[in-house]
Amino acid sequence: MSNISCILYPPTLDFDYLVQRPQQIMKGFSQLGTPAYYINWPGPNMKRSKGIEQVSPNLFLFNNVEPDPYLSQINPVVYYTSAAHSDMVKNYKPSLIVFDSVDEPSGEFEGWKPYYDHAVRTADVVLATSQKLFNMAKMLNVNTYLIPNGCDFEFFSQASSRTLPIPQEMQDIKRPIIGYIGVLATWCDFELIDQMARNFPNYSFVMIGPKYNINDLPQHPNLHWLGFKHYTELVYYAQMFDVGIIPFKLSSMVEAVNPIKMWEYMAVGMPVVTTALPEAKQFEGLIYYSNNYNEFFSNITRALADDSPERRQQRMELARSNSWRERAQQIISIIQNHLAAKGIEKSKPLPDIKSLKDNFPKSFGSYRINLAPSRQLIISRGTAYKFKVGSKPAIVFGKKQGSTQVIHRGVLIIKNRTTFRFKTERVRRSA
Repeated sequence: MSNISCILYPPTLDFDYLVQRPQQIMKGFSQLGTPAYYINWPGPNMKRSKGIEQVSPNLFLFNNVEPDPYLSQINPVVYYTSAAHSDMVKNYKPSLIVFDSVDEPSGEFEGWKPYYDHAVRTADVVLATSQKLFNMAKMLNVNTYLIPNGCDFEFFSQASSRTLPIPQEMQDIKRPIIGYIGVLATWCDFELIDQMARNFPNYSFVMIGPKYNINDLPQHPNLHWLGFKHYTELVYYAQMFDVGIIPFKLSSMVEAVNPIKMWEYMAVGMPVVTTALPEAKQFEGLIYYSNNYNEFFSNITRALADDSPERRQQRMELARSNSWRERAQQIISIIQNHLAAKGIEKSKPLPDIKSLKDNFPKSFGSYRINLAPSRQLIISRGTAYKFKVGSKPAIVFGKKQGSTQVIHRGVLIIKNRTTFRFKTERVRRSA
């Protein structure tokens, strides 16, 4: 019998937008029979109604609803990824706190830096997605475990047969197709992408994903920017790729990245060409690792010729052994061992949770959100809130715009919230 009553993920990411590690890990927990409570913030495109929604036998979405009534008799395991939540997570009276270090607090994620050490030191368990993050956390907390990213193998492997319906906007794109799936952000090397399109005028380059903190994109007849696609659509596009690319700039933050797209590309069976990411180098036999632009360009040519059924199968087998379900099983074993060390041998029975619409508590707890510089968060009038920047509490800044308060940087603490919404996807991503 498991000693885990449930695993709770605090409000951080819209469950449906840019499906990432937290959503996949929580799904994995539920698939393995562990009740999972995902506290879901509404994103700008959220279609889900406010209330509690059971999306699978053990996975519950609390859509803009607090789980407090369902935690009164239990102490959940709290699994979280935002270092700024390191104090807030204690409000759930957890039996175990698991901090998942998913990105280095530098570059685009510099705003997390003030909270990183505290999150690592105060967690019962720390998970790290890359060797660099593992080494950083291990110096602060001996209970640190390396759990790299993975992929939804069953989902992406559907594309390996190339028999799925072809999206309309892909039907007239000439092959070979070199593809990218992911956020288009400052960590992408757009100069590399520009030169790549110039050097291979007879190849097509398809870039799928939303823009984040960038404006101008290189334009060429063979370079196709198709924008954001819902997660469920990605396999229809991925099946058309002859090569998957990871054109990231090298920076301290990127050196700590274990790219999810690396696993997803391999689950489809396609060859992968990447810049010199440390986490990719260990798979150099199956992945084309590039130290510079010239190597990247020559590796595209080599990858196109490396598409035999045997090689596709090798890549798929590696992806299969690195699925999110495998990662979730590893984490559950770690959690169970640490709970047992605390003397918790069996779980407490959960209250009956029914899907609810509009029948939910009106009182909420405190939320701490980190905002990177130059971002804006717009809060509707009537919400009780106070501001905090670094160690200086209660500093109010920004200016009034009509019925809203505009905040430009810092940490925002919202108390007893009745409404909370993001104005743009860019803001949603940065919070």
